[in-house]
Amino acid sequence: MSNSEISDGKIHILYLVKNAPGVSYQMLMDKCLESLYLDFFNFSRCYNELIAGNLLDKEVGDTGTGEVIGSNETIKITRGGEAILEDIESTLNLQTLGYLKKAASELQNEVREKNAVKAFAKPCADELGMCDVTLSTVKDGRSFSCSFKVKADEVDNVLARWRAQSGEFADAFVANMLNKEDK
Repeated sequence: MSNSEISDGKIHILYLVKNAPGVSYQMLMDKCLESLYLDFFNFSRCYNELIAGNLLDKEVGDTGTGEVIGSNETIKITRGGEAILEDIESTLNLQTLGYLKKAASELQNEVREKNAVKAFAKPCADELGMCDVTLSTVKDGRSFSCSFKVKADEVDNVLARWRAQSGEFADAFVANMLNKEDK
């Protein structure tokens, strides 16, 4: 890729990160590769140069979304990145800007969906072979969360079921508490 194509890739990444707060590395990479504008190696180069240049910042940790195994990077644009993007954004052609707005909107929805359901587990400090599990979801403006202990060998199943069926579980719980037969 030429230097101008790398620069364009960096501008696209800055735009997407600024306009989709809370985007993860995985979501950002998937969106960039989906466009066929950047391949994995050039995406990685652009991303790493933006991080090294303090134009993007990353927070590493377990987001509880199940998006990746282990820790995930949540990306945010720095003030320096915002300043550069502000200077350059007006020079983007309408077709590129239209694509970036659509891609950013899709990422915003994906971030919202991913962050609506969380599941965390950590080994119990007081019981060998047990884990403390915390589950939460936000649906239709209603928050639901619970914490309990589960055997360590059952944790993965509990977290996967919650991520797949959290809305149903929360609705059933609320319906039960309100003595309703159907949701």
